[in-house]
Amino acid sequence: MSFFGLDIGTSSFKLVQVLRTGNTFTVEGVGAVANPIGSIDFTDVVQKQRASDALKKMISDMGLKERRVVVGISESKVYSRVVSMPVMSDAELSSAISWEAEQFVPVPIAEIEMDYSVVRRPQAGSTNNEMMVYLLASPKIYLSQIVDFVTSVGLEPIAIESEIVAVIRSLTLGGLVGTNLLVNIGASATIIAIADGDALLFSYVVPVGGIALTRALSQSLNFPVAQAEEYKRTYGLDGRQFEGKVKASLLTVLASLVNELRKAIEYHAVQYKTTVSRMLLSGGGAYLPEFATHLSGEFPGVEVIVADPFAKGRVVKDMKLPADKAGYSVAVGLALREF
Repeated sequence: MSFFGLDIGTSSFKLVQVLRTGNTFTVEGVGAVANPIGSIDFTDVVQKQRASDALKKMISDMGLKERRVVVGISESKVYSRVVSMPVMSDAELSSAISWEAEQFVPVPIAEIEMDYSVVRRPQAGSTNNEMMVYLLASPKIYLSQIVDFVTSVGLEPIAIESEIVAVIRSLTLGGLVGTNLLVNIGASATIIAIADGDALLFSYVVPVGGIALTRALSQSLNFPVAQAEEYKRTYGLDGRQFEGKVKASLLTVLASLVNELRKAIEYHAVQYKTTVSRMLLSGGGAYLPEFATHLSGEFPGVEVIVADPFAKGRVVKDMKLPADKAGYSVAVGLALREF
């Protein structure tokens, strides 16, 4: 089946089309355009039209003929959890899943769409009688808005997926050794997840992203927002630049994110008795200057890497991959989905 992946983000729309062959793929199309409304709320008719026009123009400029699409849904719009459940058949699990969802979804079950996947079953001969299941739920009203927006562009949505599921697929294609902490830094939030191989063990959202960093810099140094954004991208956490003032301002916000990463690592060590060996940074925020170096200092013994979702792929003739490849992790993962 031919289709492409569409990452609908607060700051941009990203599109990737690939031809997958097992654990490798050929990149057939890559594109990005700024989200002109800076939001993923498409309830306002005028704002929705502006966003629709921007996406239509990008697709037209790319010469893309394909209309079927797998769409990414923001992690801030979903409820997800990895839960332990008694070992049961697929039919039994299908019946029991609603009760499990009721324990953590704060809205009536009738108002959500649910999906789930078995993350891990006990090995044959094990005395362990529990399996781990990843539950995902999203309000029907928001899913309807996304479908309406995508169809207004002339596209045919064939699936909707959460960001972290797509990120894990793009970064674990072909196998990933050990236990990895995935940190997807977007414009409005950061997704923290831990995966053992390609199995998602847990994930959650931290309300710290690129916008919060820019605002903090703007307020601290009394800069216009546009200038603060430029300084953030240029100097980042390089203490040698601008007398270290940019770094100091950014660290006031990043301290809370670092604390959340530390809690995630400690929780995993207690819960699963294994240690995180690698931290993979994705999303546009992965390219904040000296950020990876800063994290390496905060977490000795953990390898910190800016992820490359295109690592297992090759491009068609004359195509160039974007410089900020880690920012396409969601779109690549969506494009790699198998049916």
